[in-house]
Amino acid sequence: MAEFIVGNPLRKWARDHRLLREALWRLDFVLVWSITRLARLLPVDTASRFGDRLGRWIGPKLKRKTAIYRANLAIAFPQLSETELDDLVTRSWGRSGRVMAEYPHLATILAEDDRLQIDIREPIETYENPARPCVIVTAHQSNWEVVCSAMAKLNIPNASLYSPPTNPLLDRMLLASREALNCELLPAENSARLLMRALKQGRTAAMVMDRRVDEGKPVQFFGLDKPSTIMPAKLALKFHCDLVPVQVERLQDAHYRVTFHPPVRPRNANADETDQAIDMIQQVHLQFENWIREQPEDWFCSKRIWPKRKLSKTEERGPDADTDSYAA
Repeated sequence: MAEFIVGNPLRKWARDHRLLREALWRLDFVLVWSITRLARLLPVDTASRFGDRLGRWIGPKLKRKTAIYRANLAIAFPQLSETELDDLVTRSWGRSGRVMAEYPHLATILAEDDRLQIDIREPIETYENPARPCVIVTAHQSNWEVVCSAMAKLNIPNASLYSPPTNPLLDRMLLASREALNCELLPAENSARLLMRALKQGRTAAMVMDRRVDEGKPVQFFGLDKPSTIMPAKLALKFHCDLVPVQVERLQDAHYRVTFHPPVRPRNANADETDQAIDMIQQVHLQFENWIREQPEDWFCSKRIWPKRKLSKTEERGPDADTDSYAA
């Protein structure tokens, strides 16, 4: 989420002036609270459609974020014309609006059986014995939050990483909505230690990992090196458990299919641990690419995916420019 929404033009001054920063945070909170409050009053599918229209209207007005979307999608889809790219960015904003409007309805999405289809492509021990944990990885696609809902339906206890928004008021509000996910949410700071503890306690570790991690290793994504966390693969190797890519597809409005793909394994068992981990993450990236190509408008790529030199001069800067900051 953006560092500032309403007050984005004042961001440089707000970073240096606490009173201005807190005032802008309150304005953003009122805006997002009002939207989610209205969405809460609507049936879940109506709320999702409302979010789509709102996202298409508001999103393109956020010029800096729109530039980031456009630059990322241009790298992922170089064959698109300027007009096609603009249309894709607008549709992507609509899908982002859906995710926001669905936050107040996460409990409903979990409770109503027809809203989550679960497809298991290869049985692993975790599905039969949830006390034998695995490592789950997914991308910011469709509504990635429902991965935890799917694990709840499978009775898999889990600890999931999340990156708190810069605005503490919004963070508290989103955490309240995420209580419906029935998982332990762990902040990205000290994430390796926290996830190791979870695995030792028999809980599956989950994270969204399609974004750039500046302290990570270079791993190709859509043909370019992306600084990436290899922590999920290292955890899977260390604890001798499966690394499972999980795909979320939006079927219609707030109905989803969650696919648990076959585990990713190192292709060279004789390589050292770091090389094995990089290879596993490369395999995950290739799966992410395929999912994104299938539903490009569902990819929430509002932060810089590749280093600055790969993007245009309109790219985002400042504290919110960084990605989920965890790495091995």
